[in-house]
Amino acid sequence: MLGLKLRVDCPYFTTFREPTSTSLILSYHIPPYTTIRGMISNALGLPRDDLRVQEWFKIGMKPLNFEKCREMAKVLKLKGTGRSYQRTFPSSPMFREFLVEPSYEIFLVGEDERIKEVHSALLSPERPLYLGGSDDLVDVEVFEPVEVEEVEAEEVWSVVEGVHEGCVVEKVPYRFVRAGRTFGVEYRTVSIPIAYPAKGKIKAVEFENRYVVVL
Repeated sequence: MLGLKLRVDCPYFTTFREPTSTSLILSYHIPPYTTIRGMISNALGLPRDDLRVQEWFKIGMKPLNFEKCREMAKVLKLKGTGRSYQRTFPSSPMFREFLVEPSYEIFLVGEDERIKEVHSALLSPERPLYLGGSDDLVDVEVFEPVEVEEVEAEEVWSVVEGVHEGCVVEKVPYRFVRAGRTFGVEYRTVSIPIAYPAKGKIKAVEFENRYVVVL
């Protein structure tokens, strides 16, 4: 079983929008698992709605740095066809959370052939890579694949499933589920160690002498 580590740096700002937020647009602390798979699908040059990478590997991640801020904007709504407008409707002020220069370590664990394919694609991506909005480009440092093995750890600093004391808890999109011509979203509740590690008997993989939980 191979593992692949990436370091992803967002050089400016980004937002991982919580889909249920409206006038106050909230942001997750970490990129949703669906967002990470979308970035990798972009590197592979896969077409829209191609979900094959969901079955290729499990994902672990560790936030390295970010600052969460909030901005206010007033949106001017226009009534018209797109070429001309007849009337404008000012809205109430809207607030949006965003992350300043966030960076993450992302870990992929899967079958050797798939990990090698993703490694090659990330070194020479088919399309520009971004996280969050399509204009939020990222710098990606790709490390060499390494052998990993499953272990039981008592303390980890990566994102773990469930609720752990001292961690930030979020319910994030994990994978898309096709239902006919539409898609639903499966969510996972995760704990994000920021100031304190997640503790307990935790199933993880040993990744270059570090314990990482992959989901």
